[in-house]
This record gives sequence, C-alpha cells and structure tokens, in this order.
Amino acid sequence: MTDQLADLTAQSTNFAMPDLRPLLAPRAIAVVGASDRPGAGSLVLENLRRLDFAGAVYPVNPKYTELHGWRCYPSLRDLPGPVDCVAILLGYQRVLPALQEAAAVGARAAWALASGFGEAGPAGEKLQAEAAAFCRANDIALVGPNCIGVVNLHARAAAYSVALPPTIQPGRVAAVVQSGAVCLGIANANRGLGFSALISSGNEAVLENADYIAWLADDPQTAVIIAFIEGFKNPARFVWAARRAAAAGKPLLVVKVGRSAVAQRAALAHTGSLAGADAVHDAVFRELGVVRLNTLDELLEAAELFLKAPLPKGRGTAILTLSGGQIGLIGDLLEGDAHRWGADLRLAELSSAGRQALAAILPPYSAIANPLDAWGSGDFEATYPACLEVLAREPDVDVIAVSRDSPPGIAEREIAQSNVVVDAAARVAAASGKTVAVFANVSTGIEPRVKARADAVGLPLLQGTRESLAAIAGLIRYAEFRAQLAERGRALFAEPAASPVSADRLAALKRELAASSHSLTESQGKRLLAAYGIRAPQEALASSADEAARLAAALGRPVALKIASPDILHKTEAQGVLLNITGAEAVRDGYQRIVQSARRHSPQARIDGVLVQEMAPAEAVEVIVGATVDPQFGPVVVFGMGGILVELLHDAVLRLAPVSLASAMEMIAATRAGRLLTGFRGRPPADIAALADAIVRISYLAHDLRHEVAAVDVNPLMALPAGQGVMAVDALVVRR
Repeated sequence: MTDQLADLTAQSTNFAMPDLRPLLAPRAIAVVGASDRPGAGSLVLENLRRLDFAGAVYPVNPKYTELHGWRCYPSLRDLPGPVDCVAILLGYQRVLPALQEAAAVGARAAWALASGFGEAGPAGEKLQAEAAAFCRANDIALVGPNCIGVVNLHARAAAYSVALPPTIQPGRVAAVVQSGAVCLGIANANRGLGFSALISSGNEAVLENADYIAWLADDPQTAVIIAFIEGFKNPARFVWAARRAAAAGKPLLVVKVGRSAVAQRAALAHTGSLAGADAVHDAVFRELGVVRLNTLDELLEAAELFLKAPLPKGRGTAILTLSGGQIGLIGDLLEGDAHRWGADLRLAELSSAGRQALAAILPPYSAIANPLDAWGSGDFEATYPACLEVLAREPDVDVIAVSRDSPPGIAEREIAQSNVVVDAAARVAAASGKTVAVFANVSTGIEPRVKARADAVGLPLLQGTRESLAAIAGLIRYAEFRAQLAERGRALFAEPAASPVSADRLAALKRELAASSHSLTESQGKRLLAAYGIRAPQEALASSADEAARLAAALGRPVALKIASPDILHKTEAQGVLLNITGAEAVRDGYQRIVQSARRHSPQARIDGVLVQEMAPAEAVEVIVGATVDPQFGPVVVFGMGGILVELLHDAVLRLAPVSLASAMEMIAATRAGRLLTGFRGRPPADIAALADAIVRISYLAHDLRHEVAAVDVNPLMALPAGQGVMAVDALVVRR
C-alpha cells in the first residue's frame, strides 16, 4: 500500500460507522405515499408482503383507511407506535416536509424515491443540499434521493420500489449500486446468486457507497460485496471503507464507470495522458485489494467464483477444453485483454511428467499443451476426469478452468455428460485444494439440474469465456493481495515516511514556485529536481551560435542541443532537439536549425536560447518518471518506458504518491522497461536501486508540492549502468 493511501486513511480516522440498522433491519416501516394503484406506492407494500416482513408496516396516505391488508394512516404523526424507517414516495418538492415529519416522530432512517434533485441542475442541487443538511442535523440516515431503495433479504425488510423477482433468494452477496436501473438488472439477472442485501444508493445526498460498504464489511450475513460506482463523494471515506472490507476478509468487486474521462482530459504533460482519472482508479483499486471488473456480466461471474472458490496460491492457470476452436478463442482473449488482466492470469507450464501422463490418456495425434484439447477420440467422459487429475498434480498449476457448455434445454444425454464433468471437477477440487471452476463459453444460462448438482458440492459454474477469464484473473489478483496483507500486516498501511526535503527548504521551494510562471523552464525544473536529490547532465544556456560552440568545446564530448522556451513544452514536436552533435561548425549549424524550427512551430513563443547539454552514456535506458494531481485521490506517480514512444507504448504503471522504496521496485518490475533495465540482449544492467530511489523522491516532490505543482515530467530519465545512478535529461514542471 502506498503511503498516500495511508495518508488518505489518516484523513478518515474520525469517520464514524453509520448505524444502518434502522434502515436495513428496521422494526417498523412507514410508507409515505402508499397507494393501491400500480406503481411504487403499491410495489413497496407488495414487496414487504412478499418477504413476510415481521415488523410493523404503516402505510401513510390520507386517501385510504386500508392498503394491502394494513391499516393506512393520514400522516406520520398519526402512527400508533414508533417507526425506524420512512419510505418517501412523493414528488421532489414534498420530500423535505416528509423528512421533517419523520424527524418529529423519531425516525432514524429514510429513503426518497423522487428524482429532481442534484441531477436536475442548480435548483435541484439546492433542494438536495437542504434535505441533506436537515437529515444530518437530525441524525437521519437518508438513502438517495433518486433511487429505488434497499432490500435486506435475511431481515426480510425492504424499502424498495421495484417488484422483487420470484427467483431471488437470501444469500451471501451484497450489492451496492448507484444506478437504480443497474440495481434492478442485477436483482433480476437470475444468476443463482443469493443476496444478503440490495442497495440502490442514487444521488447519495447523505449516505454514500462507502457507508454501505463499511457496514457490509461487518455484516455476518455478507461474504462478498459487489458495487457499481459512478463516482466518489469522499475518496478518503472510500479508502476507509475498502480497508474495512479488506480487514474483514470480504472481497470488494467493483464496476467503476467513466473510463472515457481520460480521452476528455487535456494534458500539458505526457504524465497527464498516462495518469487520467480512470488510470488512477485502477491504481487505487489494486492497492486496496478492490477487484475491478468492466461489465455487469463480469461482476456477476466474479461474485459466483469468489463466493465458492478457495483463493489460489499462485497465478498458474490450466484450461481444459474440448476443441481447438475453443483454444483459439481463449488465446485471442488472453492476448487481446492483456492490457486489462496484465500478468494476473498466467498459463501454467506443464511438467515433463505431466505431459507424459496426458499423452498416455489422449490419442497420439493430440497436442499436449495448455490450454488442452481433451476431446480425445470423443469419449471425453473418460478423458476429462483423467486429464483433470493430471493437471491437479502439476506443481505450476494453481487454478483449473474446465470448459463445458450446459445451457437450459439441452438433451438428457448432455445433462448427464455435464454432471460427469461437474462431479469430476468437484472431486479434484476437494482432493487437491486447488481452485477449480467450470465455465461455459456462452452466457445463455445453466441447465437447472446441472446447476443444482454444482451448488450441492459448492463448485462455481461460470458463463461466458471472456467473463470467466476476467473473474479468474480477479480472483488471482485478490489472492495475491491477501497474501501480501498477511505477510506485511500493518506495514502495508504504514504512515508516510519523512520527505527528503527539510521543512525550511520546502517552504523556500513553495515561495519560488509562487513567483514562477505557469510552466517552469527546463532549467528551472531541473533545479527543482536537484532539490530532491536528482541530478541532471552538465549543461549551459547559449544565446548565440558562437556561444553554443564554445560551451560544447568546454564540455569536450558530444552534446545535445535543445530549444529553451517557456512556451514550448514538448521540444521534439517543434523539432527543437538535436542529439550527438560534435564539432564547432555542427554545433553552430544545429543552433540555427532548432531556433528556426521553433519559430516556425510557435511564432509567438519566447526563445531564451539553446541548452547545450552533455550526452548521456549510450548504455543508458530511457524511462519516464512523472507525477500529476488527481482531483479526487491527489498526487500520483507514474513510471514507464521513456522517450518519444511513451504514449504510444502505454507501458506505464501508477501509484498514489508518495511511494515506498518497495513499491517503487514493484513499479519497475511491472513494466516492459523493467526487462531492459535488467540487461536485455547484451545491454549492461541499469542502476535499478538508484532508479527506484528517484521514483520515491519524485513521488515526494509531487506529494509535498501538490498545491503548487499540477504535473511533473522527467522524460527521459536516463537509468545509467549499475553503480552510476540516474540522470534527468529533460524536465517539465507545470504549475497549478
């Protein structure tokens, strides 16, 4: 866990756990706006009747004396007893008066169905703010507004305005969903998941998704929490809630919408394009152990897998199929979705003994590989179980995914064959202790008798090839997080270490930045880096071609010439960089060329001259280390392949800043740049220790100056051969 997450957590030390019992386990529910007409006013009562709610139900509407078998009351003040939760099924203009009446009778929770609040413009925002302020002042836990409500299946309680499906059952999965339509879709999916709670959070005027997640982390009826999140009201509070889930051992599976925010964001620095809001969400989720999925189908399949499967001890995955076509499909998905799953799902290497054992089971023309086509000569009822047992003995196999389509309506013979696969998978899972799941290549449902057989033995049945692979990758990633949590314990949530810059020096840097322009010059940026202990090449500013030649001669080695202008941030785009220039005439000519190119590119730009800079050693590896400030989660640091291809290759990882030295080493190892740094194809190994130290230092720069600096780009940062350190060849610093 980065120190910045610990910093965010420190902000949440005063967060109090909301008391959601009046909402999710009420003794009495009042339904204001109850009705006998089709619609929400009737459906809320029908759901309570359907669930056989054991508490008191008070319909409230002066037009009726009785509704759905319950006595109806003119107002909340006329109720015969206390009420915990008030469901408000009135128009937006009547919600606040209803809340005021609820407070008068001592209600501690309320739900407002109506839209027309924060989502509806300034007038709605004002009304929502008034309602929120009133609820906070009167200790009312408000759900919504603009949502379909909540259900607690175990308490048989609901303030919920949509008809519950007849197939829904109590279970161990809780869903927290900001969108009412998405909540309805999850409830109606008929996936076979039992739910402990369904929570539609809506506009989150008072209660937010973090409140529900934190409460569910302590709920003994909940084992897995799934969430659909549109945004965070309070990022620090979400960190607090996710940590509570992690501490309780409750997997938190999330679909977070808004990936397109990266494309909508204009960035002055490369780091901005690499560290858009969505990339920051990915980094935060990974560090908190939150498993991010991309679709509702993936979310539901992951819930099925997390609910039933043991956590794997490693990443090695074996996939058992019945055709080469399935193998081709799986291979395409694994390669095509590598940017999403990364190294989370790795195809296991089969041992020599394992290959021999599989060859003895399958016909001689069978290809022994992973994924494995176990069709054989067509008698897969014999080959599948045998191959499963071999794969379970393989030391590099931690997860076994077994392909078998069993949609509703298949023939009796197909049902029997599917049950053979289910039984074999269950036996192997029990005997080996490894993670075993059966997955269908299509998402058309599962034959009820096959599903019942799998449920009886606790075997996960997944649907959809892509969805199943995504779920497995998420389980592997979560297992690694749990292992890290167990190994490092409290160190994973350590407080931030001391900055490498003293308090007095930091105050001086802030004063200097306050007097600077919007973007620092390269030389100014390098001086800022130097304050954090990161050196730059020898260089000097030339204001004429002759001066550039004299400076180059003084360096006595090949030089780089770079345009110096506060108005040209990306020099290569202006053809303002020349490398490996030797000789006085070449330097003079180069000076003239890049000044002319810069003026053609930006006629209005201020030209301060040309930097004459020593060339870094040819053996150095170009990387980028940068930082930007996310509007919600604060400063983040970025590391990846450097140079002009940084955005094209997308070889970058993010962490919240500041990072520890261990986290910096993990960032390096997670990129393709890491391979070059270890000595690729004869190149000498780079000074990885010095590079990791530089990442830490730049992360502290971003954290210390988060109110003054919007973005930092050190691209390239040259990682020199082992023992020689690093060198900041270029630096771009953008002021906030």
